[in-house]
Amino acid sequence: MFRYTLIVLLLLGARAAIAQDNIWVVANVSESSLAFTKADVRTLFMNNSYTQGMGLHPVAMAPGNRLRSIFNAKIITLPESRIQSYWAQMRFSGRMTPPKEFDTLEAMLAYISNNKGAVGYIPAETELPEHLTVIYESL
Repeated sequence: MFRYTLIVLLLLGARAAIAQDNIWVVANVSESSLAFTKADVRTLFMNNSYTQGMGLHPVAMAPGNRLRSIFNAKIITLPESRIQSYWAQMRFSGRMTPPKEFDTLEAMLAYISNNKGAVGYIPAETELPEHLTVIYESL
């Protein structure tokens, strides 16, 4: 009996760990039916550009944050070192600046909530304020 209980607990723990790696990309937009593809999200975060003429601006977690690492691996598909190198080149050339960064999820959510057009990523299943819209789900 102990063995079966242990197996069930391990399976439940593995399921919870996998669920924590799922990400939602959320935006403070009035269009609740807005939906992005993975490529759209990558373009928005790597080009820090306006997408579909909507005036969106991305925000991110600070380097070293686990959520940022998951987002970079699943969406951007580049290691942190390559992303930092890219933004260093963009800043040096004066072409673009990286997304605004936050140390905590709470600070980033507060910023997104208070700024129209702000877009950020959060762990899936996070309780959202009703005026934020999930525009992409990474499973």
